[in-house]
Amino acid sequence: MKSSIKLHTETFGQGESLCLIHGWGAQNAVWRDWAETYLAPHFEVTLIELPGFGASPKLELQDGSDLNQAWLDSVADVLPSKTHLLGWSLGGLIAQQLAQAYPERINRLICLASTPCFVQAGNWKWAVSPELMSNFIKALGLDSWGLLSRFWKLQLQGSDGARQLIKHYTSQMKTRNLPSFAGLLQGLELLRDIDMRQKLVLIQAPTLWLLGEKDPLVPPEIIKQLPVLQPKAKIEMVQGAAHIPFFSHPEQTAHQINTFLLGEVHG
Repeated sequence: MKSSIKLHTETFGQGESLCLIHGWGAQNAVWRDWAETYLAPHFEVTLIELPGFGASPKLELQDGSDLNQAWLDSVADVLPSKTHLLGWSLGGLIAQQLAQAYPERINRLICLASTPCFVQAGNWKWAVSPELMSNFIKALGLDSWGLLSRFWKLQLQGSDGARQLIKHYTSQMKTRNLPSFAGLLQGLELLRDIDMRQKLVLIQAPTLWLLGEKDPLVPPEIIKQLPVLQPKAKIEMVQGAAHIPFFSHPEQTAHQINTFLLGEVHG
Protein backbone atom coordinates (compact mmCIF):
# COMPACT_ATOMS: atom_id res chain seq x y z
CA MET A 1 0.00 0.00 0.00
CA LYS A 2 1.39 3.38 -1.03
CA SER A 3 1.12 6.38 1.27
CA SER A 4 -0.88 9.38 0.10
CA ILE A 5 1.87 11.79 1.18
CA LYS A 6 5.61 12.12 0.62
CA LEU A 7 7.63 12.62 3.78
CA HIS A 8 10.50 15.08 3.89
CA THR A 9 13.96 13.51 4.10
CA GLU A 10 17.56 14.71 4.14
CA THR A 11 20.54 12.56 3.15
CA PHE A 12 24.27 13.15 3.72
CA GLY A 13 27.46 11.21 4.36
CA GLN A 14 28.93 8.13 2.70
CA GLY A 15 28.81 4.44 3.47
CA GLU A 16 26.09 1.95 4.25
CA SER A 17 22.62 3.42 4.65
CA LEU A 18 21.46 4.49 8.14
CA CYS A 19 18.00 6.04 8.59
CA LEU A 20 17.00 8.10 11.62
CA ILE A 21 13.40 8.64 12.78
CA HIS A 22 12.89 11.39 15.36
CA GLY A 23 10.56 11.50 18.35
CA TRP A 24 7.36 13.35 19.25
CA GLY A 25 7.44 17.14 19.12
CA ALA A 26 10.69 17.20 17.13
CA GLN A 27 11.97 17.22 13.53
CA ASN A 28 15.11 16.50 11.54
CA ALA A 29 16.87 19.63 12.79
CA VAL A 30 16.88 18.28 16.34
CA TRP A 31 19.77 15.92 15.54
CA ARG A 32 21.08 17.02 12.14
CA ASP A 33 24.31 18.56 13.49
CA TRP A 34 24.97 15.55 15.73
CA ALA A 35 24.37 13.09 12.88
CA GLU A 36 26.59 15.05 10.49
CA THR A 37 29.39 15.16 13.07
CA TYR A 38 29.32 11.62 14.45
CA LEU A 39 27.45 9.38 12.01
CA ALA A 40 28.03 10.80 8.51
CA PRO A 41 31.76 9.92 8.51
CA HIS A 42 30.74 6.26 8.59
CA PHE A 43 27.29 6.06 6.95
CA GLU A 44 25.02 7.56 4.35
CA VAL A 45 22.57 9.06 6.81
CA THR A 46 18.93 9.73 5.93
CA LEU A 47 16.82 11.80 8.34
CA ILE A 48 13.08 11.14 8.05
CA GLU A 49 10.47 13.61 9.27
CA LEU A 50 7.27 12.01 10.51
CA PRO A 51 3.84 13.07 9.18
CA GLY A 52 2.92 16.57 10.32
CA PHE A 53 6.39 17.31 11.73
CA GLY A 54 9.07 19.59 10.28
CA ALA A 55 8.59 19.91 6.52
CA SER A 56 6.53 16.70 6.16
CA PRO A 57 2.84 17.17 5.32
CA LYS A 58 0.26 15.94 7.77
CA LEU A 59 -1.74 12.81 7.08
CA GLU A 60 -5.41 13.37 6.29
CA LEU A 61 -7.16 10.16 7.27
CA GLN A 62 -10.48 8.88 5.99
CA ASP A 63 -13.02 7.56 8.49
CA GLY A 64 -12.11 4.03 9.46
CA SER A 65 -8.49 4.38 8.31
CA ASP A 66 -5.77 2.72 10.37
CA LEU A 67 -3.64 5.56 11.75
CA ASN A 68 -0.71 3.36 12.67
CA GLN A 69 -0.62 1.62 9.30
CA ALA A 70 -0.85 4.95 7.47
CA TRP A 71 2.20 6.24 9.35
CA LEU A 72 4.12 3.03 8.71
CA ASP A 73 3.31 3.16 5.00
CA SER A 74 4.45 6.77 4.74
CA VAL A 75 7.81 5.98 6.36
CA ALA A 76 8.27 2.74 4.41
CA ASP A 77 7.82 4.67 1.16
CA VAL A 78 10.99 6.71 1.84
CA LEU A 79 13.14 3.96 3.35
CA PRO A 80 16.04 2.74 1.20
CA SER A 81 15.80 -0.83 -0.04
CA LYS A 82 18.43 -1.87 2.53
CA THR A 83 19.31 0.16 5.61
CA HIS A 84 20.18 0.27 9.27
CA LEU A 85 17.36 1.92 11.21
CA LEU A 86 17.55 4.11 14.32
CA GLY A 87 14.39 5.34 16.01
CA TRP A 88 14.29 7.73 18.96
CA SER A 89 11.32 7.59 21.36
CA LEU A 90 8.16 7.57 19.17
CA GLY A 91 10.47 6.97 16.22
CA GLY A 92 11.64 3.82 18.00
CA LEU A 93 8.11 2.44 18.10
CA ILE A 94 7.78 3.10 14.38
CA ALA A 95 11.20 1.55 13.73
CA GLN A 96 10.34 -1.63 15.65
CA GLN A 97 7.25 -2.16 13.52
CA LEU A 98 9.13 -1.51 10.29
CA ALA A 99 11.84 -3.98 11.29
CA GLN A 100 9.18 -6.62 11.85
CA ALA A 101 7.23 -5.81 8.67
CA TYR A 102 10.25 -5.50 6.35
CA PRO A 103 12.93 -7.92 7.61
CA GLU A 104 14.61 -7.98 4.20
CA ARG A 105 15.12 -4.19 4.27
CA ILE A 106 16.43 -3.60 7.80
CA ASN A 107 20.01 -4.66 8.55
CA ARG A 108 20.25 -3.58 12.17
CA LEU A 109 17.81 -1.82 14.49
CA ILE A 110 18.56 0.72 17.23
CA CYS A 111 15.87 1.85 19.67
CA LEU A 112 17.16 5.04 21.34
CA ALA A 113 15.41 6.13 24.55
CA SER A 114 12.48 4.07 23.33
CA THR A 115 10.23 1.29 24.55
CA PRO A 116 7.97 -1.43 23.13
CA CYS A 117 5.02 0.03 25.06
CA PHE A 118 4.97 3.69 26.15
CA VAL A 119 1.97 3.49 28.52
CA GLN A 120 1.50 1.30 31.59
CA ALA A 121 -0.80 -1.67 31.00
CA GLY A 122 -1.58 -4.60 33.29
CA ASN A 123 1.70 -5.69 34.86
CA TRP A 124 3.71 -3.45 32.51
CA LYS A 125 4.93 -0.79 34.95
CA TRP A 126 7.99 0.51 33.08
CA ALA A 127 6.13 3.28 31.27
CA VAL A 128 4.15 6.48 31.78
CA SER A 129 0.75 6.30 33.45
CA PRO A 130 -2.45 6.26 31.39
CA GLU A 131 -3.49 9.38 33.34
CA LEU A 132 -0.40 11.27 32.20
CA MET A 133 -1.01 10.31 28.59
CA SER A 134 -4.66 11.35 28.86
CA ASN A 135 -3.61 14.68 30.37
CA PHE A 136 -1.13 15.23 27.51
CA ILE A 137 -3.88 14.73 24.93
CA LYS A 138 -6.25 17.08 26.79
CA ALA A 139 -3.52 19.71 27.19
CA LEU A 140 -2.73 19.54 23.48
CA GLY A 141 -6.26 20.68 22.67
CA LEU A 142 -6.06 23.55 25.14
CA ASP A 143 -2.54 24.90 24.57
CA SER A 144 -0.33 23.00 22.16
CA TRP A 145 2.53 25.51 22.43
CA GLY A 146 2.49 25.30 26.22
CA LEU A 147 2.47 21.49 26.09
CA LEU A 148 5.42 21.41 23.69
CA SER A 149 7.41 23.76 25.92
CA ARG A 150 6.78 21.57 28.96
CA PHE A 151 7.63 18.41 27.03
CA TRP A 152 10.94 19.81 25.76
CA LYS A 153 11.94 20.49 29.38
CA LEU A 154 10.61 17.18 30.71
CA GLN A 155 12.81 15.17 28.35
CA LEU A 156 15.99 16.57 29.90
CA GLN A 157 14.96 16.55 33.55
CA GLY A 158 17.37 14.50 35.63
CA SER A 159 20.13 14.60 33.03
CA ASP A 160 23.64 15.66 33.93
CA GLY A 161 23.75 19.44 33.49
CA ALA A 162 19.98 19.57 33.07
CA ARG A 163 19.47 23.30 33.71
CA GLN A 164 21.83 24.49 30.98
CA LEU A 165 20.75 21.73 28.60
CA ILE A 166 17.08 22.68 28.99
CA LYS A 167 17.85 26.35 28.35
CA HIS A 168 19.88 25.49 25.25
CA TYR A 169 17.41 22.92 23.90
CA THR A 170 14.27 25.03 24.34
CA SER A 171 15.91 28.07 22.75
CA GLN A 172 16.79 25.94 19.71
CA MET A 173 13.35 24.35 19.42
CA LYS A 174 11.56 27.73 19.51
CA THR A 175 13.34 28.76 16.30
CA ARG A 176 12.20 25.71 14.32
CA ASN A 177 9.06 24.72 12.46
CA LEU A 178 6.36 23.88 14.96
CA PRO A 179 4.62 20.55 14.28
CA SER A 180 1.07 20.62 12.99
CA PHE A 181 -1.73 19.96 15.47
CA ALA A 182 -2.68 16.84 13.48
CA GLY A 183 0.87 15.51 13.67
CA LEU A 184 1.05 16.11 17.41
CA LEU A 185 -2.32 14.51 18.10
CA GLN A 186 -1.70 11.50 15.86
CA GLY A 187 1.71 11.02 17.44
CA LEU A 188 0.24 11.03 20.96
CA GLU A 189 -2.42 8.54 19.90
CA LEU A 190 0.27 6.23 18.55
CA LEU A 191 2.33 6.56 21.73
CA ARG A 192 -0.80 5.63 23.66
CA ASP A 193 -1.84 2.69 21.50
CA ILE A 194 1.23 0.94 20.04
CA ASP A 195 2.23 -2.18 21.96
CA MET A 196 5.11 -4.21 20.55
CA ARG A 197 5.83 -6.32 23.63
CA GLN A 198 4.66 -9.62 22.17
CA LYS A 199 6.14 -8.90 18.72
CA LEU A 200 9.74 -8.13 19.61
CA VAL A 201 10.67 -11.80 19.26
CA LEU A 202 9.58 -11.60 15.62
CA ILE A 203 12.18 -8.97 14.77
CA GLN A 204 15.01 -10.64 12.86
CA ALA A 205 17.41 -7.70 12.71
CA PRO A 206 20.11 -7.55 15.41
CA THR A 207 18.78 -4.97 17.86
CA LEU A 208 20.33 -2.46 20.25
CA TRP A 209 18.30 -0.79 22.99
CA LEU A 210 20.20 2.36 23.95
CA LEU A 211 18.63 3.89 27.05
CA GLY A 212 19.14 6.94 29.24
CA GLU A 213 20.08 6.14 32.84
CA LYS A 214 17.89 9.00 34.13
CA ASP A 215 15.10 8.96 31.55
CA PRO A 216 11.82 10.26 33.08
CA LEU A 217 9.70 8.79 30.26
CA VAL A 218 11.30 5.38 29.72
CA PRO A 219 12.23 4.16 33.22
CA PRO A 220 15.68 2.56 33.25
CA GLU A 221 14.20 -0.41 35.16
CA ILE A 222 12.90 -1.54 31.76
CA ILE A 223 16.38 -2.98 31.30
CA LYS A 224 15.22 -5.96 33.39
CA GLN A 225 12.25 -6.69 31.12
CA LEU A 226 13.69 -6.25 27.64
CA PRO A 227 15.76 -9.48 27.77
CA VAL A 228 12.54 -11.37 28.50
CA LEU A 229 10.78 -9.85 25.49
CA GLN A 230 13.73 -9.91 23.09
CA PRO A 231 16.39 -12.31 24.42
CA LYS A 232 18.91 -11.75 21.61
CA ALA A 233 18.87 -7.96 21.80
CA LYS A 234 21.82 -5.95 23.07
CA ILE A 235 21.05 -3.39 25.80
CA GLU A 236 23.25 -0.45 26.74
CA MET A 237 22.80 2.52 29.09
CA VAL A 238 24.06 6.06 28.52
CA GLN A 239 25.12 7.05 32.02
CA GLY A 240 23.78 10.39 33.22
CA ALA A 241 21.46 10.85 30.22
CA ALA A 242 17.70 11.43 30.31
CA HIS A 243 15.41 11.19 27.26
CA ILE A 244 17.66 12.93 24.68
CA PRO A 245 21.01 11.14 24.96
CA PHE A 246 22.30 12.44 21.62
CA PHE A 247 21.87 16.02 22.88
CA SER A 248 23.12 15.65 26.45
CA HIS A 249 25.82 13.02 25.80
CA PRO A 250 26.58 13.22 22.06
CA GLU A 251 29.92 11.42 22.01
CA GLN A 252 28.90 8.55 24.28
CA THR A 253 25.67 7.99 22.37
CA ALA A 254 27.40 8.03 18.98
CA HIS A 255 30.11 5.69 20.24
CA GLN A 256 27.55 3.07 21.25
CA ILE A 257 25.73 3.40 17.92
CA ASN A 258 28.84 3.22 15.77
CA THR A 259 30.26 0.31 17.75
CA PHE A 260 27.04 -1.67 17.28
CA LEU A 261 26.68 -0.90 13.57
CA LEU A 262 30.30 -1.00 12.48
CA GLY A 263 30.71 -4.35 14.16
CA GLU A 264 28.56 -5.85 11.42
CA VAL A 265 30.04 -3.78 8.62
CA HIS A 266 33.61 -4.80 9.44
CA GLY A 267 33.04 -7.76 11.71
